[in-house]
Amino acid sequence: MKSARQDVVWATAVRTLDAQHRTTTWLRLACIAALWALLPLGDPDERGRVALQLVPVTAGVLLSHVHARPELLQYLAHVPFLGSRLFPHLTGTRGRAKFDLPGVLEGGGILLASTVYGGKWAVTGYSVNELSIALLAVTVFTWSVFLNVVLDAGYYAPRGGVEFGTERSAGPASRALKGLRHAIPPGVAALVALMFVPPWTPTLEAVPIALRIILVLSILSLRLAWLGYDQILAAAAETVSDAEHAARVKEAGELHSTGKNAVGNVLNALDSPNYKYSEVRSLLRNTLVQMEEAIRRARSGSQLSPTDLQPLGPLWQAAVAVLPTAWRARCALDAEAHELLLGPTDRQLVQRLISDLVTNAVRAGASSVRCSVRSTHAGRALQIEVCVQDNGPGMPPSVLDDPMTSLAVMARELSRYSGSLTFSPQAADGLGTVVRACWRSADIVKIPKPRSADPAPLPAKQKNQG
Repeated sequence: MKSARQDVVWATAVRTLDAQHRTTTWLRLACIAALWALLPLGDPDERGRVALQLVPVTAGVLLSHVHARPELLQYLAHVPFLGSRLFPHLTGTRGRAKFDLPGVLEGGGILLASTVYGGKWAVTGYSVNELSIALLAVTVFTWSVFLNVVLDAGYYAPRGGVEFGTERSAGPASRALKGLRHAIPPGVAALVALMFVPPWTPTLEAVPIALRIILVLSILSLRLAWLGYDQILAAAAETVSDAEHAARVKEAGELHSTGKNAVGNVLNALDSPNYKYSEVRSLLRNTLVQMEEAIRRARSGSQLSPTDLQPLGPLWQAAVAVLPTAWRARCALDAEAHELLLGPTDRQLVQRLISDLVTNAVRAGASSVRCSVRSTHAGRALQIEVCVQDNGPGMPPSVLDDPMTSLAVMARELSRYSGSLTFSPQAADGLGTVVRACWRSADIVKIPKPRSADPAPLPAKQKNQG
């Protein structure tokens, strides 16, 4: 099967086979239970032999049932003598086309068990109906176990190792195993035909020949299941490719819109007769934060709409990620604020405030900048408050007197929402600054419960951790 995204095909096969194992082991357990239930109904002299021939396949299906369930497989590691060897063997076969103990016991065991009901050495004592049930159980079990063999994810592994999410590939299957895969449907069907079609015993001859032929032909349907499975995997790869293309187009559009709007704002500011360097710097800084946040959303696979409430934490991380590495360690956001959900308007205001105030503080020489964001009810309205405290040289009293500075522009913006921007010294000697910005929320905001009575500030993450 050819596919431009063989890594997607392989990873899909791995995960699909996991789910299939968990389902089909129940089916095989039911088939084995039916064969054990028929044991007392046969020739009493043959019961010991029948039980012995059912033991390997029973052990295989029980082990396969555990293998398909990681929560049970963990217990196997603690089994004396066997656990230390069996556990790494089973965990090392995932996604690889190789022989494993459960598969060998199931495949070989069911062929051994089939000689109980058909073939030259078939036992006697079963009625026609009982033998028909046994033949059906053997065939269903055989089809199920060899389906897992021909659809093994290892056959879809690309050349060389590949990492896809949490999955790790060890390379494609050998030519011998690929040849064996093609031989399984006709080969197993031939063995079943040899066991069930000739009239080895009077009871077997009494089973309708049409039923026996249908059971044999059902084994050949493994090839049809294989073909359909290949088509599904190819379609999955094409779907992933289309989804990736759509995501890239969307991300490119968002980045283009952000960059275009930012450049337009900067050009307007530069063309203004009242041009101020600080205003342009603030615009560019906000653009960097928006682009950083867009990239982080793309990496995380977030599908949030711009109108959705979003937590403040990612915005904070994006805002500090654009700062020089040495500055990031100086900045911290209260833990409770990371959980605060903001609407689009409030989020934009908080972004501009954090970007300007935090950057200005560390640029002025502050070694510690602590930011908190709170939401409180004031009557029917919801108030948003941003507080930034630093231990820098202090803010001059006339910082808001110049109407063209970014902070003065921000203060006027807050006044549209019945808000204000105030500065006060943090210490009596005038060192350090406490900046408070508050306004009436323009969005619906959810107030989360605090993590603790006195949440500690969370330091800024490094950029490569985003």
